[in-house]
Amino acid sequence: MEICLDLSCHCIETAARLKVEALIRSYFKSQTPETDRQIQALTRFLTQADFYELRHAMAAHKGQEKATAHLLFPKDMEKMEIRFRGSVFFPLSGGR
Repeated sequence: MEICLDLSCHCIETAARLKVEALIRSYFKSQTPETDRQIQALTRFLTQADFYELRHAMAAHKGQEKATAHLLFPKDMEKMEIRFRGSVFFPLSGGR
């Protein structure tokens, strides 16, 4: 599963929180398994990622133009990865 976050106005943590809020609103309108999975994945990301380290690592790759981070979650949601400007970050392992 892939979830895209717009990082042009917010850090990755805030963008993920805003996405969860939007997904929850959407879920109450039409409950779908995909929306439920995205909420679960982002909730895990928000509770387990080291955002201080992640923001620091991603800051070197942020430019002036619109930035989009692609969060990739495997079916078991154990090994998440973030693709951002040609780099890959592993938010739960604390490394790149």
